Amino acid sequence: MKMTHSRAKAGGEFGANGEWYEGGKFINTVAENAKRAAKEAKKATRKQEVENYKWEIAPIAGQRALYPMLSGMEISNRDRVNPQFTFNPDLRGDLATAEYIGVRKARIAAFNAGERWV
Repeated sequence: MKMTHSRAKAGGEFGANGEWYEGGKFINTVAENAKRAAKEAKKATRKQEVENYKWEIAPIAGQRALYPMLSGMEISNRDRVNPQFTFNPDLRGDLATAEYIGVRKARIAAFNAGERWV
């Protein structure tokens, strides 16, 4: 039994899975890539840090935890019993736009009010 492998045409082409393949490279001939589907399913069920040293799985698929979005740029009270964030007014560059500041303050308020997922 001889197996044949498809290669992309000279100049490149899109494979059956919608990905671009450069000319001469092996090309995917299956529309649904089982490896990608398994990877995405695994990614969706990963635990996320919702508080300092506290990890949970998102209650609704596709939700993201607020804690990692906030923990790098705000001054954080690392109290494990009552974690709170405060706004850092010393933002610069792209982080200092009015839109970004509004989003950041809304996320901080939601976290401080007990929300953990977006």
